[in-house]
Amino acid sequence: MKISRSKWDSFIKCPLCFYLLEKHKIKPPSTPGFPINSRVDALLKEEFDELRAKGKPHPIFEEYKLNFVPYNGLDEETLRKYRHNFSGVRATSKKTGIEIYGALDDLWLNKDTDEIVVLDYKATSNKNLEDYTTSSKHYHKGYLRQLDFYAYLLQLNDFKVHDTGYWLICNAADQSQTSFDKKVNFKTTLLSYKLKTDYIEDILVDLKACLDSDKYPKSGQDCDNCRWYNEKRNLGEKLRSS
Repeated sequence: MKISRSKWDSFIKCPLCFYLLEKHKIKPPSTPGFPINSRVDALLKEEFDELRAKGKPHPIFEEYKLNFVPYNGLDEETLRKYRHNFSGVRATSKKTGIEIYGALDDLWLNKDTDEIVVLDYKATSNKNLEDYTTSSKHYHKGYLRQLDFYAYLLQLNDFKVHDTGYWLICNAADQSQTSFDKKVNFKTTLLSYKLKTDYIEDILVDLKACLDSDKYPKSGQDCDNCRWYNEKRNLGEKLRSS
């Protein structure tokens, strides 16, 4: 069995939707992609790769007084594989034997500790940028789990991982820009997060038990698909009984 980070996270968000897709091939409603975010992602990778080849730090490291550089301990083919959605970093779960994997945006090196720094690029446009680590929004909680999962994959691959992960956030909400002029100004910031990996295996155990069962699991509390279905069903029952 192979489980990607996104499937692992979908189980956390809604065991029922996960079960219906994995056991019965019933897909939830699709959502549009984010091509602008993907373009920002690609440009950041090119930017960091250029500095990686030169062994130089990115200006944002100096801005935040971090003794970091883009990690150059991987050959180009391995880095490309780590970044690809259908390959990624792979490892075997200790408690379940499931092969788990996830695609990274990049890896940095903390030169003070000689540890790998886990990170993810985020593109957004918000006048008031929220702190993901204290937000109650379910998709922000997913950002935290994303870094945790990446860190765990690297630990299983015998990397020495720094205990703090980061989001490199590119925010297009530059109020000083008054005209488009074929460009959008982004402000880049770093947001740090103390990584947690001790819960990942327990969720994998629950995930495997879910797939091995013939019983339908419960819906997730934050699942918009199930909420919409239940509200539609309840409305239909009210209309039929009126």
